[in-house]
Amino acid sequence: MFIPNAQLKKILIEASLITEDIWNDALKNATRLDMPIEDILREWDIVKGHILYETVAVAIGLPYVNLKLRHIDESVLKLFNGNAVSTFKAIPFAKNAKGTALKVAFIDPLQKDRIHKLEKLTRHTIEPYFTGITSYKTVSKYYQKDVATAIKRLIQKASVGKKSVQTEKLLNSLIDYIYYSQPSDVHLEPQNECGIAKFRIDGFLRDEFQLAKPLFKELVSTIKKLASIKTDEHIKTADSSFSKVIFGETIIFRVSVLPTYYGEKIVLRVRNESTQKVSLHDLGFRLDDISLVKKEMKRSYGLVLVSGPTGSGKSSTLYTLLKSLNVEGVSIETIEDPVEYSIKHINQVQVRADHGLTFASGLRAILRQDPNIIMVGEIRDEETASITIQSALTGHVVLSTIHSNSAVGALTRLRNMGVRSYLLAPTINQIISQQLIKQICPSCKESYKPAKEFLDSIDNDVRLYRSIAKLKKRGLINGDNPGEIRLYRGRGCDKCLGTGLTGRIGIFEILTFDDDLKKLIQQEKGESAIQKVAEEKGMLTLFEDGLLKVLAGDTTIEELMRIC
Repeated sequence: MFIPNAQLKKILIEASLITEDIWNDALKNATRLDMPIEDILREWDIVKGHILYETVAVAIGLPYVNLKLRHIDESVLKLFNGNAVSTFKAIPFAKNAKGTALKVAFIDPLQKDRIHKLEKLTRHTIEPYFTGITSYKTVSKYYQKDVATAIKRLIQKASVGKKSVQTEKLLNSLIDYIYYSQPSDVHLEPQNECGIAKFRIDGFLRDEFQLAKPLFKELVSTIKKLASIKTDEHIKTADSSFSKVIFGETIIFRVSVLPTYYGEKIVLRVRNESTQKVSLHDLGFRLDDISLVKKEMKRSYGLVLVSGPTGSGKSSTLYTLLKSLNVEGVSIETIEDPVEYSIKHINQVQVRADHGLTFASGLRAILRQDPNIIMVGEIRDEETASITIQSALTGHVVLSTIHSNSAVGALTRLRNMGVRSYLLAPTINQIISQQLIKQICPSCKESYKPAKEFLDSIDNDVRLYRSIAKLKKRGLINGDNPGEIRLYRGRGCDKCLGTGLTGRIGIFEILTFDDDLKKLIQQEKGESAIQKVAEEKGMLTLFEDGLLKVLAGDTTIEELMRIC
């Protein structure tokens, strides 16, 4: 935050929101986890986010505004361009009654020089408001089209100017655009006569920019330099990384280079370290599920698996679980490929197969280090699976990921890797299966009554009918009349680029193993038998958890049907 910790502490204690002991404990954890103190206060629910910001705003004598809850007229947003927003970290959101003054939300509203510069730029009197970083980022996406326009201009200029100069500017602008659009990865693909930049956003890969072949080659070379990859080598694969700090947030770019027929292709996997400072609730876990997961995290030994297909958010869940276990007096060791996020006070090991450091050999070495908790990035083969099981049997808490489409399916994968049922049964504590589903844009979300055809189809869709009946029986949804059902959708607005959807949330299937289920594993029962008993004991399937999120207004029924 823009004010020193000592001042924030004084403000919160005087407002009776925390005590000295609570502050000291929060500060200790913030230092340990390398997180801002306000993130600890919010995410650990010590102080609600809006209360924290409102209290600070009162203390500094300025009003607070949550831009997420405001409808902002486009004519007001257009008073700033993308460059002004990124430079001054400010967003206009309204005019005063007379139309003579402009209300502007600042992340740091105490820098008077910025206010004066904006008054000259807009020819309006500026009324400063304070807003939080999440609120700011939500609306700042509107300006990504300004950055896109600037990128297209740079691409045109490069065809007639000095390419090396334009390439550096182009890369900086691309990084700004990446910050606003938040893709999970960026693909720079060479074609016969050009290069194409593609962005994967919310799971979909789409073309964004087309570059002339010489400029594309320059861009590839510049990225390789940043990632310390040899620029004179064009026929070998390479993996590396580089990072950039934007608005105080560290963005990590994992670089993968692949020689193709038309030249070198680069994929940038984008990781924003600040987005990992989240809770299980932020990922999409329901309160009941959080209780189940936290209970298993308190065990002194055993295996917890996170399963799902590629790109389903397994790593995010795993890192969130690791951070919850990262307390004083506990030794945590990981073996990963790659190490996607660095976590303070956790010993993380990067797999280097070319140097003989594999998951299996690294795990053997870790066991000699006497850790309490071990994280194996992924169980890929029989040897890694065997050592992972042995680690869980010998008094360690082990967390890992595995590729499967359901929780029960993860058991089959392990069996196919040669893990014996008599070893698996006593070690497995829990499997969390997950998928990612698109969220409805909060700025244009609306409820509606489903068409009669949809309501009539419920009786004919066996899975949907059984799921609704099961959720009603569990008391998770109310109402006996299908006509009472309300669904949600996004109308489409500037903040979601007209799609009605923005961001993704997890849907989960949590299989916790009690004695009955472990007995079924020992008896080598199949997936259907274990699934049946698990559901009888209260496990919700991915589809059922998704249906709850549909009825809660988190996503649409169409998205759920597409994913499940």
